[in-house]
Amino acid sequence: MNKYEILEICLRELEQGESLDTVLARRPELADELRPILETAVKARAIAAPSPSEVVIRRSRARVLQRAAELREQKAALPSRRLWSAPLRRALVTLAMLTLLFVGGNGLVRASSATLPGDNLYPVKRTWEGVSLFFTFNPQQREALELEHENERLEELAELLARGRTAQVDFSGYVTRQSGTEWLVSGIPVFLSADTHLIGEPIPVGAAVHVRGQTQGAGVLAERIELLPPGTRLPEMDEEFEQEEDTEAETKMEPKPTQPSRTETPAPTLTPTATATPAEATIEGIVASIQNKLLVINGIVLDTQFAEEVKGTPAVGAFAKAKGYYDTGIFIVKEIEFTAPSSSGGLTPPPRNNNETNVNTTNDNHNDNDNHNDNDNDNDNDNDND
Repeated sequence: MNKYEILEICLRELEQGESLDTVLARRPELADELRPILETAVKARAIAAPSPSEVVIRRSRARVLQRAAELREQKAALPSRRLWSAPLRRALVTLAMLTLLFVGGNGLVRASSATLPGDNLYPVKRTWEGVSLFFTFNPQQREALELEHENERLEELAELLARGRTAQVDFSGYVTRQSGTEWLVSGIPVFLSADTHLIGEPIPVGAAVHVRGQTQGAGVLAERIELLPPGTRLPEMDEEFEQEEDTEAETKMEPKPTQPSRTETPAPTLTPTATATPAEATIEGIVASIQNKLLVINGIVLDTQFAEEVKGTPAVGAFAKAKGYYDTGIFIVKEIEFTAPSSSGGLTPPPRNNNETNVNTTNDNHNDNDNHNDNDNDNDNDNDND
């Protein structure tokens, strides 16, 4: 049984009152592909959309029939074999009618084409994209369609950030910058937190990733960042954006060679501003977990990738003492010292200062000599009295 027939049966079962989970449980091997399509079909039926005009109905019907004609043309280009049997053609016609009923007939595709994440009709837009991919068998056409959809995600995200809206989003892009807990992915600022789940570590600059999270302020607070396989094709960055990146980098580098010496009058740019260096703090305790360059001590996330000095060996269960500062809820470590746990289960105390030990020993010897001299003097005085 092919995909057309399976989808037709699933839609018919939903129409007869079957639950979505029951329908998917009968086809576990296709559940991931069918779920978004069937979920949107259910939502589309539940949405109380106004009755479309005759013009909208004709346009929607023409769009579906045009898609069916494209599929028939693809059939002619394929090798001669029994792929397009009579049952398959009937299934295609049924699919077109069902699509027209659930999506096109109500004008939902047209209405959802300009929606953004968080809008009521946005799932309809994403599902129509999934349907298009589902029935695109030519590899080149499928790849081009996937790139078009990824471009659409970036445009939607830029629109959300421009409007200051908060919504759940997902998109793919290239990592162009990493600065602590702030990354730049295809021009979109991405913020990491202690709850961000990184899949496929380490993730270097230049890697292709898929980001899932929530828009927040001027960027995306990442819930999950997944490293995509090497060779994954994604939308190329605009030349204009790349030039802006280069200009920004050059601007940041310009002050370095022209900084005045200490004997000269300080430049105005050295005057303290509201962005002063954060106050330093100290954290010490037992290391509860280690993930890449992130540690957890006393429930606090520590980022050690910029540490200037690291003493000892990082290990879960070791005692650590760190100096640094807080930045966006994460403790940025400048110096850290680890003390390994002892074999008895406790912590190995730091080694004592040998100079201190020698000084104490010397003082004890001096005290003993002084006491001995005092005793000799007392004996001499007693003899003189006698």
